[in-house]
Amino acid sequence: MYFSGLKLCYDQVNDGVKGIFVVNEPSGNEMDDMDRKLLDLLQEEFPLAEMPFLEIGEKMGMTGNEVKARIERLKAKGYIRRIGPVLDAKKLGYRSLLCAAAVRPDIIEEFAYAVNAEPSVTHNYERDGALNLWFTVTMKTENDIDKFLKGIEDKFSITIHRFPEKRTFKIRTRFIMGETV
Repeated sequence: MYFSGLKLCYDQVNDGVKGIFVVNEPSGNEMDDMDRKLLDLLQEEFPLAEMPFLEIGEKMGMTGNEVKARIERLKAKGYIRRIGPVLDAKKLGYRSLLCAAAVRPDIIEEFAYAVNAEPSVTHNYERDGALNLWFTVTMKTENDIDKFLKGIEDKFSITIHRFPEKRTFKIRTRFIMGETV
């Protein structure tokens, strides 16, 4: 239920209503300071607790349901793509490969769609330069990766350049949204 930027929410505990609270929601694509603080906390580590939203709420001075409502709103607006673990593919026995191709502009959409159809493609970007499409693929074996790439190369008559990892220097990204947590 909305009233001019306010959202009436119910704070539930064990199927019962504990209380009612009003969330002042920013209009449009705006984020307030609490949204930024929440994004900072979520980037650090999601609590492995029976009631993770409550635990986050305690750090922020709000209820667990308020935290969950904010996360849902931020997700619906596209600020949060997903909440889930970041797995270490190498430790799990998988192989990862950075790939690039020189793709003609008239087929780049079709090429990108074919690459993206493979669930193990983690990133895919069009960039300026001769090699204008870059993507990362992670699969169980190098042979699996080669089969996938060969299929794309054969379909489009394009060479995919392979850039195997030599050494990892950084794998973590963090966007500081507000004050230091």
